[in-house]
Amino acid sequence: MKPMVKKLAVLLTATGLVASLAACGKANEAGSASSAASSTAASAKPAAPADISITTLAFAAAPTGELEAVKKLNEKLNVNLKLNWIPAAQISEKLNALLASRDLPDVLFVEDFNLTPAFLNAIDQGAFWDLGPYIKNYPNLAKYPENVYKNASLKGKLYSLPRVRPLDGHESMLIRKDWLDKLGLQQPKTMDELATVLEAFAQKDPDGNGKPDTYGAVIPGSPGPASYLLSMFGTGTKWKEENGSLIPYWYTPQAKDALAFWNKSFKAGGILPDFPVLKAAQIKDMLVQGKAGVAFANVIDPYKYNLELQKVTPQANLIAVELPKAPDGKAYYEQASGYYGQFLINKKSVDEAKLKKILEVYDYTASVEGYNLATYGIQDVDYKVKPDGSVEQTEEGKKKGYSGDTTGQWVTGYFDKYSRAKISGIPTDVYEANKKVVDAISSITDPTYGLMKSAPFKEKGADWDKKLNDMMVNVVFGKNTLEDWDKLVKQFKDDPSFQQHLKETNEFYKEKSK
Repeated sequence: MKPMVKKLAVLLTATGLVASLAACGKANEAGSASSAASSTAASAKPAAPADISITTLAFAAAPTGELEAVKKLNEKLNVNLKLNWIPAAQISEKLNALLASRDLPDVLFVEDFNLTPAFLNAIDQGAFWDLGPYIKNYPNLAKYPENVYKNASLKGKLYSLPRVRPLDGHESMLIRKDWLDKLGLQQPKTMDELATVLEAFAQKDPDGNGKPDTYGAVIPGSPGPASYLLSMFGTGTKWKEENGSLIPYWYTPQAKDALAFWNKSFKAGGILPDFPVLKAAQIKDMLVQGKAGVAFANVIDPYKYNLELQKVTPQANLIAVELPKAPDGKAYYEQASGYYGQFLINKKSVDEAKLKKILEVYDYTASVEGYNLATYGIQDVDYKVKPDGSVEQTEEGKKKGYSGDTTGQWVTGYFDKYSRAKISGIPTDVYEANKKVVDAISSITDPTYGLMKSAPFKEKGADWDKKLNDMMVNVVFGKNTLEDWDKLVKQFKDDPSFQQHLKETNEFYKEKSK
């Protein structure tokens, strides 16, 4: 997923925007009578193509010439698409200018609009269409999982089209199957079994080189430990809902149980000793170097890592398996938001008829056929479909500027549950095994997706996160104790600012849940 674009920081005056919207509304009303009078004559003529302006971002050089794919879309859908790409590094600045000018395109990409005062103000004043009532009429858009739309909603309404991504598959346990076989161990299905495997990988020479140079798991601790270290024990994903209210996941007793587990495992060699300073980008290196036999990562990662690992150790076999079950007998996975970025539709420039045409465009490009056309160009000219179903851009297509980083940025895409389980060239048996892992996942969503950040969090959140992350890391590797953890949790519970943060977050949550 691309890195988060910096939050927009611009003041959008409500009065100017509302006045524009009101004027537009009156113009529409005034025009309704005259349009009705001429409807009979107009019906004899083909409808003129709908002009649709779309502004989005690009992570590479955007196309400069007219694209054949856009021509095809225009002809098929009776539209006139005007696409404008903004380099990702400049998008904050450019969107600020657009908002300040109040001269917005029909469709606008925003990565994280709900935290921006200008957008919140504009939404409150009716600047963008509520798309919730319309989605059901567009079969491809209606296929997106309910949680994707729920996560993208604001104040109980859907003001955007989310750029869909898989909800699951980003979280699995990676394990050296050859090490398990050598030591006569089975895939760990519980946390107790995982502890046994991690200790054995550290102490029983699984690589057979006669040296004490292996460890159980590679887990990054910098800049903070991954939340799955706690959520695997049933703490919830960042937040947990209890009796209709939200509490931080580290408030739960399961959080303390998780820290005790990982501390014990660390002492037994079950975690690389560099844990406090290891970063997520180093997981691959530690696995390829044979330093560790377990990690927690994307379902597809073992296949990619094996390509390098097996050059050094031909018999190595890293596989993706389900997460072990927590002490309560359930396996807990964190669910992703299911989208990256959103498209808002400008209510000032778009009436309902045009809105439906825009949704028709996005519905078609939410099919495999439409997405491939918009993103990759003309089949067998700009791209080819390989026997495994993956797409390969041709040199001709690359020259024209087609790619997921450019032309793929103005569409929302189609939902593929298994997209994190496959990659071009993956053997069928590996893909099928990965699909089974994804199918076995019963994940828990973060209930705060789409919520505004509280005022106290905006002011103190970075400091709070650092204190929590530092304490978690220190407890795991033994610098601090569980008693120290209890004291820190109590400090937060006694902190008026943090309690105000909880109060506001729950108010936002209840408003969204209406």
